[in-house]
Amino acid sequence: MELYSALALGLLVAAALGLVGVNSRRRRNRAAMAAADRVNRPAQAAGPTSRGSQSVSPSAPPPRPGEAEAVLERLGAGLERLYSEPDAAGETGRLFTTHGPALPPQVAKAAQGVGGDATAGTLIARLSDPQINLTVVAGMIAANPLLSGNVLKIANSPFFGLRAAIADVGQAIGIIGLGNVRTLLFTELLENAAAQSGLDKTARTALWGHMAKTAVLARRIAPAIAGLDPGVAYTAGLLHDIGLLALPALPVGQAPVDVWNPAGETAAYGTHHGTAGAAVCTGFALPAHLVQAVGLHHAPAFAEMEDLEAETTGIRLALAVGLADALTQVLDGRDPATILPLRHSYRFLVNEPILAEVLADPALLGEVSRTMALLAATRG
Repeated sequence: MELYSALALGLLVAAALGLVGVNSRRRRNRAAMAAADRVNRPAQAAGPTSRGSQSVSPSAPPPRPGEAEAVLERLGAGLERLYSEPDAAGETGRLFTTHGPALPPQVAKAAQGVGGDATAGTLIARLSDPQINLTVVAGMIAANPLLSGNVLKIANSPFFGLRAAIADVGQAIGIIGLGNVRTLLFTELLENAAAQSGLDKTARTALWGHMAKTAVLARRIAPAIAGLDPGVAYTAGLLHDIGLLALPALPVGQAPVDVWNPAGETAAYGTHHGTAGAAVCTGFALPAHLVQAVGLHHAPAFAEMEDLEAETTGIRLALAVGLADALTQVLDGRDPATILPLRHSYRFLVNEPILAEVLADPALLGEVSRTMALLAATRG
């Protein structure tokens, strides 16, 4: 029965793409059934844990029986919803297709404060380079006593279980892993701005967790969109909601605005968090395609692609992050029926069989789980 359940789950993920044609259906079913087979296949024994220059995989609690299958089923439902029929384009789309009014002074000042931090801006800009290597990162961190101390503290924590303490930043980065270091440094560099924005610790923890999970999904989704570097997609995912740090606190008693409601945000703040985030990233002197991806990550749900004033790479990045953001919302417990469908003009950019296989792969859940365990261990 477990085999049949897993096969049915795999077929559900493939069917969620809105099958159009026999050949497409066969390709998707093969991908989904292969992924379902991986769900039932016994896990291979882990290799020896390295204590040298290679990263040590952080441990995470194994999923309870049936939990992984249930999560994959939710992702399948989310994917089905993304490929359902969207509503007619409305006025909200104009928030992404026109430059609109200038940022309200309070938001502009806050965005400048977040993006104008010289130390954070320089490091974030350097860390956003997907080609950056361990030696360069180690040099950047070693020049900052606070970051050096934090990285060494993390590497020597019980989370990694080293037999002997280490004092070399480069070795610490090798233990933690360059990708994990990038995530941790982004959250560390932005923590001060987040605290000043009025977000309490619980809200900040939730924000860092959501952005980290979105980054993992964006990196996984990137191969389904031609021309995207998974490392750049990961960085865009890490930064996609940074504009929330520039939005002012609402008056006491006023209900919070859903981040998937840019019109509601604009009514409450005079702009939405995508535009505010683009302003922050401009302050960091990030490449145009990253700035555009942050500013437009909700556009695929509201505005037609041909109406956007952005370069091709920026649009593709925004699409990857938008898909990842929506599916992360599902992972976080949002009802899949409440996420917004992808507008038709973007769908030709997505290799649907690859996307189906990505979302049916249990390894995705393992990577998300390890990322969250590391964040919890280091920021708890």
